Amino acid sequence: MTRARSRRTAFGLAALLALATFAAAEEPVASGDPAAVEFFEKQVRPIFVERCVGCHGPEKQKGDLRLDSRAAVLDGGTLGPAVEPGDPDSSLLVDAIRYGDLKMPPKSKLPPEEIEILAQWVARGAPWGVEAEPTASAGPRTGLDGSPEFSRRAEFWSFQPIRAVEPPAIEGPRADWVRSPIDRFLLAAMAGRGLEPAGEADRQTLIRRLTFDLIGLPPTPQEVSAFVADEHPGAYERLVDRLLASPQYGERWGRHWLDLVRFAETAGHEFDYDLLNAWQYRDYVVRAFNRDLPYDEFVVEQIAGDLLATPRRDPVDGSNESVRGTGFYWLGEGVHSPLDVRDEGVRRVDNQIDVLSKTFMGLTVSCARCHDHKFDPISARDYYALAGFLRGTRHQQAFLDSHIRIDPIVADLKARKESLADLLDEAAARLPVDRKDAIEALLGPGPAIPTPDGDFPPGRLAAWRASGDAFEIANEARGFRVDLREEAPRLVAAHAGSLHSGLVSDRLQGVVRSPTFTIRKPFLQVLASGSGGRFNIVIDGFEKVRDPIYGGLTRGVDAKGGPSWMGFDVRTWLGHRAYIEACDGATAEFTGATARPVDGRGWLAILAVREADEPGAPAPPPPAPATIAVDDLIRELQTGDSPLASRLAAALSEYREIESRVPDPILAPAAVDGDGEDEFVMLRGNSRTLGEAVPRRVLAVLGGAAPSPSTSGSGRLDLAYALVDVRTNPLTPRVLVNRIWKQHFGEGLVRSPDDFGVMGQAPTHPELLDWLASEFVRRGWSIKAMHRLILGSAAYRMASRATPDADRIDPTNALLHRMNVRRLEAEAVRDALLAVSGRLDRRVGGPSVAPHLSPFMEGRGRPATSGPLDGQGRRSLYLQVRRNFLNPMFQVFDAPVPFSTIGRRHASNVPAQALTLLNDPLVLELADAWAGRLLAEVGADQDDVGRIERLYREAFGRAPTVEEITRCSAYLEARKGVEPSSPRAVWADLGHALFNVKEFVYVD
Repeated sequence: MTRARSRRTAFGLAALLALATFAAAEEPVASGDPAAVEFFEKQVRPIFVERCVGCHGPEKQKGDLRLDSRAAVLDGGTLGPAVEPGDPDSSLLVDAIRYGDLKMPPKSKLPPEEIEILAQWVARGAPWGVEAEPTASAGPRTGLDGSPEFSRRAEFWSFQPIRAVEPPAIEGPRADWVRSPIDRFLLAAMAGRGLEPAGEADRQTLIRRLTFDLIGLPPTPQEVSAFVADEHPGAYERLVDRLLASPQYGERWGRHWLDLVRFAETAGHEFDYDLLNAWQYRDYVVRAFNRDLPYDEFVVEQIAGDLLATPRRDPVDGSNESVRGTGFYWLGEGVHSPLDVRDEGVRRVDNQIDVLSKTFMGLTVSCARCHDHKFDPISARDYYALAGFLRGTRHQQAFLDSHIRIDPIVADLKARKESLADLLDEAAARLPVDRKDAIEALLGPGPAIPTPDGDFPPGRLAAWRASGDAFEIANEARGFRVDLREEAPRLVAAHAGSLHSGLVSDRLQGVVRSPTFTIRKPFLQVLASGSGGRFNIVIDGFEKVRDPIYGGLTRGVDAKGGPSWMGFDVRTWLGHRAYIEACDGATAEFTGATARPVDGRGWLAILAVREADEPGAPAPPPPAPATIAVDDLIRELQTGDSPLASRLAAALSEYREIESRVPDPILAPAAVDGDGEDEFVMLRGNSRTLGEAVPRRVLAVLGGAAPSPSTSGSGRLDLAYALVDVRTNPLTPRVLVNRIWKQHFGEGLVRSPDDFGVMGQAPTHPELLDWLASEFVRRGWSIKAMHRLILGSAAYRMASRATPDADRIDPTNALLHRMNVRRLEAEAVRDALLAVSGRLDRRVGGPSVAPHLSPFMEGRGRPATSGPLDGQGRRSLYLQVRRNFLNPMFQVFDAPVPFSTIGRRHASNVPAQALTLLNDPLVLELADAWAGRLLAEVGADQDDVGRIERLYREAFGRAPTVEEITRCSAYLEARKGVEPSSPRAVWADLGHALFNVKEFVYVD
């Protein structure tokens, strides 16, 4: 029998088991749906404002057409309605922007991405935001601050302080059901509707529910049997504790968190360039959950972990954990070569604000970019006050090495270098005058360097900020470096006052950045020497992915023989804000998308920086620094009976040995502070039309009326502490406990977990939400403590089946009279397949596995090689997330597209899911592996019934029913008659059928 025929047979068995597969259940976007409104406000309205209302707005109506209200769009102009909601191909507006029979805008076609946005908008039914009277105002409506309307909006429930709530008293027989104060709140709500809670689920159901909830994997038959048989008090609590202590807990809950921060490892868009070392952030999150890092610290680390005076260190390798948290800023999409750098930077900040505000506060602050928020007490000034924190924030590949690991090596190198200097002093007295002069030149202050312009910030090298261990200012004397890159070692003088990366060792890594400045003259000139280093001119905070199409702003350094002037033509960028970034040889490529050179060596010295009106070099560079070939010096000293030569050789050998211990750097994407800069209000969100500057502060409704106290730097640390100050911000704990509740019950107490504003949903149990938030803070912001609290309730132990009367009274189960049945997320489906098959690799952490690419996954940016079909058996968390090549199985099972915060995944029920489980090569391969393991582990003396029971216990955590055994046995007999010589294929087909049973991908 062919494998295709075998698959059909397996599907037939699944049908015989009377557990149907998946049927389509797509739903259109509802009118007034918050997601649709947000799509319009953030994506569509800015296009209309920027591109259309100048000719089709309140002042002009060419063709009698207005595009500033939904009614006007539907009424249309002289040619008829502008759109046909739901049908973009029949809409005049879409035809015009596609340059069909009509051509609008007339001067130039819209960018493809804007055309696609408008077509999507029409396809979704042309949803609109708030229906306000059209206005001719040229700027954002910033009158919300301090107005009566602001005060009215600020009275909304989510902005009120967390109340001290006592659980309601429960009397009578109902009180016997209560296991936790949580149950009291739920029972009180049910009683008001005449509802009774469902009975307790059996132990097999409970352990499967708990195990998937906490570690995202199925329980083994041995674990199920042990729990069912454990009659000692506290068996349930011990199971919870064991699962919370499992390394897989952090992987499971870390994956939930990655949905919020739109985790991906490539930038998307045209070439899908890598976001280097993004996996470091993922592993940071996993470790944070496993170690139960208090959530307030978790928040602070992600907002401003690079600014903590005493960062948290990894207990294993001592690396800086806190700075890793700031990687979440840099996980978004990014155009690699924008035509408008400032606008692209504004777009990235907008995404950062969107993710930050939804993730931590449950607010859609980004909706206030073009105008005051239409519903919530968030003004445009609030938005730009937050944007200021990010305007003063730069991207870096942070050096995470522990000082405990690096400092002793650096100290030893400096000591050996000082010994070399002492030996050179001693040698000078024994050598001819010319050699003595050379040594004195080496140990002296070095040649003079030009004096920089006094009012040009980058010219003051002492103000530059360094990352890593490489860069320092050369001292006035004894500032030489030991060059071991060539076969013959050399000692090379450093210009006094230069910013130098190789003074201790050119194996140390580092980046140094200038203060931010305004480009006032058409040319920048840098006097530098070095080998393999690189300079980048970063315009408007835009960190390149590849050399942008405007070019000329990144240059390598190859001036080993002595200093030379390097010129940058910046005429295009006059008036823009910029800073200079200098990378030593080993890290020069980390601002791009390529790996660092394998030898780790390189150095860079910056002597002067100036701005100029003309492109030519300002003056001859200073002479090359003194250099001494050590081998020649040793030979000269070997004459006579002095041991100096051997001492010098030994000192150099010791230096070389110590330098060999310099480790490769641990690097991760992170934030680094720039200069404190307030952002300007952008009229209608347009980066080219600026209003007044807004001082940095938190949202006014959260106590941010006063400016941030920080006067230097970005001020992000002030923002971080404000977000976890429950005296002024009740949102952070409320939002997080709601997210935990949602993952355990399938729905949150607030069913819009990313929007606690007016367009979100009201809490079903507001008193319970506040009680949980209070307990969360009282228990030290411990997420594991909240798990224990929630999982210890009788509510969590309920069965999922209810009476018809209960479902009639509470059809959406908003009052939680029963447990919700939940489908596994995409990653958990794949992980369960791996676990059951025996192919799961449980290693925790490390670089991501390249994705498997089918022949149908084509396009620009496609990796040259495909990863293994099974992803090396690693959990789905460790498969590389490439934005342009997302995993097809994950997409079918509703994994989110990593664009913005997704706190509530869709759970569709579509035919493609059944087709995937039937036909995906990975599913077939794992079914075969499962059969092979079954036959290897279950002896030949075991009958078919024993093997069937083994399959059911591994797949569903329970024994098969008599009817299921009968049907499976009949199927096996029929298949053996067709393929008597291939028992593995027969059992693989049975296993494949069980993979297709709904029970495999649902948790009861």
